[in-house]
Amino acid sequence: MEMDTTTRTRIQNQQGAVMAYLEVTGAGTVKSSVFPLHDEVVIGRELQDSLEADKFLCIPEHTISRRHARILRRGDTYYIEDLHSFNGTYVLGNRLAPGEWRALHDGDEVSVPAAQMVFHSLIVPAQESLPTIITKMVDATQYAQTMQPSRDASQTDMQRLVRKLHAMAQVGIALGAVTDRATLTEKIMNFIFDLFPLAERAFILLKKSEGDTLVPVAARRRDGTIEDPERVRISHTIVNEVVNKKQAILSVDTLADRHFGTQESIISQAIRSVMCVPLLLEGECLGLIQVDTSSDPYAFKEQDLEMLTGVCAEAAVALKNFQLYSDIERLLDGFVRASVQAIEERDPVTAGHSFRVAAYAEHFAAAVDRADSPEMRQISFTKDQLREIRYAALLHDFGKVGVREHVLRKEKKLHHADMRMLEQRFRHARACLEREAWRRLTELHMERGLSMAAFRAEKERIEQELAQESARLDGFLETIHRANEPAISVTEDTGELREVLDYAYPEHNCNTTPLLSKDEFLALSITKGCLTADERKQIEEHVVDSYSFLILIPWTNDLAGVPSIAHGHHEKLDGSGYPMGLKGDQICVQTRMLTICDIYDALTAADRPYKKSVPVEQAIDLMWLECRAGHLDPRLFNVFVESKAWAAA
Repeated sequence: MEMDTTTRTRIQNQQGAVMAYLEVTGAGTVKSSVFPLHDEVVIGRELQDSLEADKFLCIPEHTISRRHARILRRGDTYYIEDLHSFNGTYVLGNRLAPGEWRALHDGDEVSVPAAQMVFHSLIVPAQESLPTIITKMVDATQYAQTMQPSRDASQTDMQRLVRKLHAMAQVGIALGAVTDRATLTEKIMNFIFDLFPLAERAFILLKKSEGDTLVPVAARRRDGTIEDPERVRISHTIVNEVVNKKQAILSVDTLADRHFGTQESIISQAIRSVMCVPLLLEGECLGLIQVDTSSDPYAFKEQDLEMLTGVCAEAAVALKNFQLYSDIERLLDGFVRASVQAIEERDPVTAGHSFRVAAYAEHFAAAVDRADSPEMRQISFTKDQLREIRYAALLHDFGKVGVREHVLRKEKKLHHADMRMLEQRFRHARACLEREAWRRLTELHMERGLSMAAFRAEKERIEQELAQESARLDGFLETIHRANEPAISVTEDTGELREVLDYAYPEHNCNTTPLLSKDEFLALSITKGCLTADERKQIEEHVVDSYSFLILIPWTNDLAGVPSIAHGHHEKLDGSGYPMGLKGDQICVQTRMLTICDIYDALTAADRPYKKSVPVEQAIDLMWLECRAGHLDPRLFNVFVESKAWAAA
């Protein structure tokens, strides 16, 4: 049937775009008509209030569902979907499954109850608004969609499409696994010179972050020469045309083109043929790729432009994936750092420990990776493994969130409150001794009726005894204060504390009370550190708690080793460590390195209430003793010392 002028005008409302319409065959109450198709059209029984009239094809028959089917445009292709209708929708006699998208081709017959339709598509040629020297300017978003061959495509067209799809598949496979921008630009450059043999130069412009302007990030020539991206000369006319209009440009004999030929940058670079394509994704321009040559004015054809646009579509997806991957990395890193800081702030004295250990571990791992000694050559770390070590170091004390604060922040062998109570007991003992002495003097006077001289003599003797006992108590208290200080290394018992333990003072009814309890004696007798056996057990359990927390996190494959690396940072090569008592090769290299970094920081960290800061030289000497004792790996520790990993951090 012939279209009237009004209908044809409605269809041809966009120049250079793919237009389509439905030819409706009349039957019963349905009249024959032509219905132009826009981006979305719904077919149904009753006009929907939410849809405009030109987006709803009304077929007022009871056999038609209220919302029967939908036609949707994606790029150059129209698709039809059955909206779970009661009587179904048919294309070329085949009923569509509800929710199934079926691509429509020119001449396809679409059937619904009481109505037959034929789908038609046509390309309306665009009027030449630019000089004819511009071979092609296209909407680049079209090539980001799935490519479908037309039903009447020739064999040559099919072969060209197959080659294009093969190239796009190779690009997609190569770029799909890229997770960093440097690798992305490197692979794109390689593809460009492989796909376009006549290309002499290519460069890539990208946004460093959302909202920024495009800046060159890579520039290369066919001979392999890498140009400084910051100094590369670009044509802002071409770039602005591509970015602002989101159009891919192909220009042949550019110097003769009155649209570009007067531009200084083009003249100075003698650009003869150029393709410039935006990196588009969901309407956002992420950057662009330009390929040009200065020798052949007809180096590129329309097929090349389509190919480059396809490459850019793949690259845009890869670039967006990389940006999303980077965002996820930053999110994870920020969450980890915030968590570690929150945990460390429970004990301000040790705050910063995990961050320092992570910094030491990063530089230590890099030094081990570079070491060329025979025993170190077989050890190497990938970028992902270095990141894995860093996170394990940051989170190695994560389980301390479950340690009670009075244990975590213990400064001396006796808790502050216990020491204050012990000091009060000393005052009470003095008071009891004085009361007992004056009671005896009173009883003696009452029994014997002492003269004034005798009374004074007895009083002076008692005062001397009290002074001696007071001095003895002062000595005991001084002994306790000395014993209360934690030791970095194992110290021997001098026996002074046992004298305090054996001492008792008189209290009520001639009963005596020990000056020092057995629990206090055991705490003060600790030969290393300041923790009792029970408290040390609580602290040691933080390693198990760290592992229990960390395995709950769904780590990606490249970070899967974080829980196990952190779990073993208190193990020792001779099996005397905790929590599992692992030996030798049962402890991985990354964990051995983390152990070295952890011990070094514990020794050299700024003064803490329970210990003084140890100079670097002394810390190294102490750690060499640990190596000789079979606790630490001497090969790794030698690399740690030679590289001065602590200084680089």
